[in-house]
Amino acid sequence: MEPLYERVLAFIENPAVDRFEDLALAIFAHQFARCAPYRDFATRRGATPDTVADWRDVPAVPIVAFKRADLTCGVPQRTFLSSGTTQGTATRSRHLLPDLRLYRASALAGLHRFLFPDVARMRIVSLIAPGTELPDSSLSQMVDWAMDHFAVDGTYVAQADGLDVDRLVAALDASARTGEPLAILTTSGALIRALDALRALDRAFRLPHGSRLMDTGGDKGAPRRLSRNGLLHAVWSAFAIPGYFVVNEYGMAELSSQYYDTSLSDRVGGRHAPRRKCGPHWARTRILDPITLMPAAPDEVGLLAHVDLANAGSAMAILSEDLAVAVGDGFELRGRAPGAEERGCSLSAAQWDAA
Repeated sequence: MEPLYERVLAFIENPAVDRFEDLALAIFAHQFARCAPYRDFATRRGATPDTVADWRDVPAVPIVAFKRADLTCGVPQRTFLSSGTTQGTATRSRHLLPDLRLYRASALAGLHRFLFPDVARMRIVSLIAPGTELPDSSLSQMVDWAMDHFAVDGTYVAQADGLDVDRLVAALDASARTGEPLAILTTSGALIRALDALRALDRAFRLPHGSRLMDTGGDKGAPRRLSRNGLLHAVWSAFAIPGYFVVNEYGMAELSSQYYDTSLSDRVGGRHAPRRKCGPHWARTRILDPITLMPAAPDEVGLLAHVDLANAGSAMAILSEDLAVAVGDGFELRGRAPGAEERGCSLSAAQWDAA
């Protein structure tokens, strides 16, 4: 086993055992040595383990790099694909993981902090298909782990080809009848389809106190668009789950760590703060000017750049195409970079191609 990965696993479990800065620089050196495509990219930008002394200066690969190269430091145990609408791996990102334990530890720790901070186990129903149906989906794998680790009674109501509404209604009925709280895990698109199906059946449920919902993916794949406030209102009407127990997750197939709304964890922890997305202690996110790729000014919308230590076996530093604005110690998403604002993304992609 790679000793560096053991250090990362220990840091995920306990932030007092190491320093983020030290680990980030060690991972950069590891990826520079073990991943030839990344080494070529970093070298062209004048960055080597001898010249980089700050984690902020570690070269961040553009998302497009995951479509054009195998960014891995060893033989992959698993390969996950992005969820693009087109078929075939040529147009989808490939995330090759040589040590799946890093993703598992990161996923479970993030879920514990942001979705299950107050309970060890509870009933869970998933509107996300299991890994047996979607083996290339990192989200399905995360849900499988959540079922194993947090579910006292776990039910999948989705398959790769659609939603089993009868099975969903049965799970909701059982929670309301027994008084046992229920966690609903779903993509935002599947949630909107489920809400429409329940409305057509003229069904609504008063789920027990402590029930919660995690949705992810924006409105990708949704039958219609629904504002965030509209979705929170619809969830309350359909399930009696209050908005502060509705947690939106932001993740990418290219990352091993996720970011979550802080509404539930703040509520449980007695903190009064605005809804925002935060990540774990083993990840850092910077907001960069879309044109210059320099740090954006406060209150300005910029591109998200992630440094994820759980990506120690692939590519730790990633430049996304997602726009956000800083909110306290977190951020609020503002969509994807359109038109001219993609210049920074395009420049970074051109630098990757030139390598």
